[in-house]
Amino acid sequence: MNISKLFDKPDGKNYIKFMPLLKCTQKLIKALGKNAEKIFPAPDNKPDTSILGDWTAHLVIFARIRFVLFVNDKILLTIFIPFKPKEKLTQRFQQALFRELLRLKIPADKATDETLKFLDFSLEQNRNKSMTSYINQMTFEYKFMLASHIEAHGIFEIEPVQEMVNETPRCKREHVFPNDYVRELFGLEKEKRIFH
Repeated sequence: MNISKLFDKPDGKNYIKFMPLLKCTQKLIKALGKNAEKIFPAPDNKPDTSILGDWTAHLVIFARIRFVLFVNDKILLTIFIPFKPKEKLTQRFQQALFRELLRLKIPADKATDETLKFLDFSLEQNRNKSMTSYINQMTFEYKFMLASHIEAHGIFEIEPVQEMVNETPRCKREHVFPNDYVRELFGLEKEKRIFH
């Protein structure tokens, strides 16, 4: 796997991280196979200037169909897309991220600029126990909410379920609501919430 490169400056205090990092679970690495670096090519000469930063990704199987769950390390925002065709995962991730940013009322120009930052990733295996715990929790949420949505509406739809997951508060985090944190990072005001 192509490990994300770190360049130490002379003062030893600052560094430049090249490319957004995609930390894959072992299950996803196995599914990607030998062509993982071709699916997620990562030139080493572009610094990561994205607002959202690194992601962790996991393979999820629902109704015998394979999906990829992307969870943002900083915000816990999720993106959920079909696994196949795996050669187009990066493009489908970008498209889904762009739609989610627009849903959160991020201006189109800012959403476009941010989405383009994820043309490439540096890959490594996920070894973060905290993120593994969140991944397991969100995998359960997606499976439960997808099944509930199908039962209630008689149709399989990802985006309404993704919206519900991203509206779910995350305890033990400084920023409890992922959606609010995204808007804050892009310089927008939080949406008013009405609790019943």
